[in-house]
Amino acid sequence: MDVLRRHLLREGHIDKPEVMELVDRATKIMRKCLSLLTFEDEEPNVIRIKEPVIIVGDIHGQFYDLIHMFEKVVDQRKLPNSNILFLGDYVDRGNYSIEVCIFLFALKICFPKQVTLLRGNHESVAMTEHFTFREEVLRKYDNDESVYEAFIESFESMPLAADVNGDYLCMHGGISPDLVTVEDINKIDRFVEPPLQGFLCDLLWSDPCTDKEARSARFTKNHERE
Repeated sequence: MDVLRRHLLREGHIDKPEVMELVDRATKIMRKCLSLLTFEDEEPNVIRIKEPVIIVGDIHGQFYDLIHMFEKVVDQRKLPNSNILFLGDYVDRGNYSIEVCIFLFALKICFPKQVTLLRGNHESVAMTEHFTFREEVLRKYDNDESVYEAFIESFESMPLAADVNGDYLCMHGGISPDLVTVEDINKIDRFVEPPLQGFLCDLLWSDPCTDKEARSARFTKNHERE
């Protein structure tokens, strides 16, 4: 990780064969169970994480900001002494989405049980084609669609939510009217392009409503955690 970090900080390039292997290995890890099982072979949609944990929000292709966060917080905790949870939106907008993904996937490979990468709404075909990630991949890898497709497969393998110490339920977007218990999230087929509405869409997209909207909205009680 130290060598890779220095190389990327100097704007070093990672060749296609190494990128494809990195993405493939990270994808396989995220598809296999390293935590609480709900299905025989899959890492569940909801990952159980114990404290201490560092939680990081949107990165959006800002590799140097990501490294700055590591310098300020993560390096002091020293993985694997602390867990780290990323809440999605690793790509688009910034110019270094590839570098962000390479760094985070390498981190996941080195510390598979300590590093959790949740999916955000930008980890999708619709958003990466509309914004900058697909264009960046094709520009940096000679218009090779297979590299882009490998990244999309990895995005679809990312879990959707995290239960932190039984106290916090984390996801990129928000809760859904279809959410009654945490285990409902584990019933979702996440290995797809997010639909325009429904449970999966809500987890990736749903923002908190305003106070005015909340006063008139109809809410139902969630089941208490046993």
